[in-house]
Amino acid sequence: MDPRWLFPLLAVGFAIAAAWRWNRTRQWRGAAQTWALMAAIFGAVGWWLNNAG
Repeated sequence: MDPRWLFPLLAVGFAIAAAWRWNRTRQWRGAAQTWALMAAIFGAVGWWLNNAG
């Protein structure tokens, strides 16, 4: 699997999980915040992989 498309795909999945969790609990603490952090990390790595040369 090519990580150049896998990491952005995972970032979207984590962002969806964060939105779903926030929608269920209406709290931006705990799991929703963790899913959003994972989305940001995987999105940043995906961006770096696609722009690293």
